[in-house]
Amino acid sequence: MKPTIDVDAAKRTWDKRRANFVEMLDLRLEHVEHGSARMRMPYRAAVTNGTGAIHGGAIVSLCDTAFYVALASIYGPEQNTATASLSCNFLRPAKPPHDLIADAIVLKAGRNIVYGEVHVRSADQLVAHATISFLNLPGPWATHHAPQADGAANSERST
Repeated sequence: MKPTIDVDAAKRTWDKRRANFVEMLDLRLEHVEHGSARMRMPYRAAVTNGTGAIHGGAIVSLCDTAFYVALASIYGPEQNTATASLSCNFLRPAKPPHDLIADAIVLKAGRNIVYGEVHVRSADQLVAHATISFLNLPGPWATHHAPQADGAANSERST
């Protein structure tokens, strides 16, 4: 059984704990469930390239961050983790005035490697697709609470 996540509490925790770089990009957690997350990056001139589209580096950062939140919904925010690989395909420019919405999903939650994908939309158009894997690093939670075989979190733990 998947643990229930208090979305409002997750948003408050996110707002308190987000890193400086994430704050500079103004990434906003909109929704989180077990193994998935939705984040918004508001359109701002500060994150555009020379053509007025949102810079690819900002989009990749959105993908990386949204996937981390999806991962944390399974393993907990205390899990030490690092991005192992991220491949992002840019499908069309993310032009003004639309915010970007990233939907991240964990497809495989292993003990050491977590794999998934992120779809980034601007209005109704898909502007980027990323595949991503994170490495779970040794840490206090990881050594005592491995995920169940089906990738579900242990029932005593939820974020």
